[in-house]
Amino acid sequence: MSDIANHSVHLPDRLLEEIKIKLQYARLDEGMAEVEWNDLEIGHANFKRLVEYWRDEYDWRKFEAYVNNSFHHFLTPLPVSGFEDINLHFLHHRSSRPGAIPLIFVHGWPGSFLEACKIILFSYTKKSGFGLEQHAECLARLMKKLGYHQYVCQGGDWGSSIVRYMALNHSNAVRAIHINMLLALPPDEHKSPEKYARYSRNEYSEQEICNLERTHWFSTEERGYQRIQETKPVTLGYALHDSPVAILAWFVGKLSAWTDEYPWTPDELIHWSLIHYQGSPSAAMQIYKEASAVLNASPDSMLGQYICQPVGASVFPKELWVAPRDWVEEACNVQFWRHHRRGGHFAAWECPQALVDDVAEFYREDGPVFGGRRKSPIT
Repeated sequence: MSDIANHSVHLPDRLLEEIKIKLQYARLDEGMAEVEWNDLEIGHANFKRLVEYWRDEYDWRKFEAYVNNSFHHFLTPLPVSGFEDINLHFLHHRSSRPGAIPLIFVHGWPGSFLEACKIILFSYTKKSGFGLEQHAECLARLMKKLGYHQYVCQGGDWGSSIVRYMALNHSNAVRAIHINMLLALPPDEHKSPEKYARYSRNEYSEQEICNLERTHWFSTEERGYQRIQETKPVTLGYALHDSPVAILAWFVGKLSAWTDEYPWTPDELIHWSLIHYQGSPSAAMQIYKEASAVLNASPDSMLGQYICQPVGASVFPKELWVAPRDWVEEACNVQFWRHHRRGGHFAAWECPQALVDDVAEFYREDGPVFGGRRKSPIT
């Protein structure tokens, strides 16, 4: 524990000054103001106003003070098999309740510790191959280093896959996981003929069909960014690292389209963009390149391995990957499943109370994880 150091977030004055200068001389394509095929979700005029707000009014120091005063920040080196040590920045808050079960909260790109308020990778490896299993190992080592020998997890976005790997590879420590992005393969014709027949006839509830339509929309119309980040994360990263306008445009469309009409403020959009701008966008996107090797139809991939620990799921209608429950049950011991009427991909930010309530119910003393065989309500 001696090498766990207190940490505070601080962006250099020079960086903030450079951003203002770049915004002052930013070249926006005014020709996009009138074209019908402008694909930026908030439109040219709104985007221009957002850039001007960042240039003229936005106050990072005010938000920086809030982040440092509201959360306990730490920094520690952690070994990962086959890689150099990773210097991990994490937020750590101990419960005031005696006997409380430790919870690790993990999200993904384009989120950060601002969203999950629990953990984020601060440094990155120079070697290739640092994928989902390595992230899981790193976080498992962190929990052990903090003295937590058994704990539970919550994950969304990449975090949903990382905590699944934590359950698979560190089963002695991980008691259960809760996820809110639901990746799963369709039922196999030979392993689950009844489920496969239902799948073939599309015999799903109205809500399940809406969820599948949302997933189809994302996989066919919204994944262009993913192919770029899988194949050219460094090429794209140079532009995002140099230009605040570029990273703002890259982020605002996703933050708008992936939520359930969440009313993002200009400050929030800039906070999220700036956290990635000040670091290494290329390193943050590298996970897309590494993950393609383990998220596929192979029986050896994550999706083909069964998680025996209890799994809880919160289903939000504007999530990006929302498989039906009987698909998820092929790979997970589902003990809690709740549909929500509102909410999207960034549930911890959009509707935090709904997510917190589900997690608390799933992990309560008389719930499915710690209350024997009794299951909590599934709706």
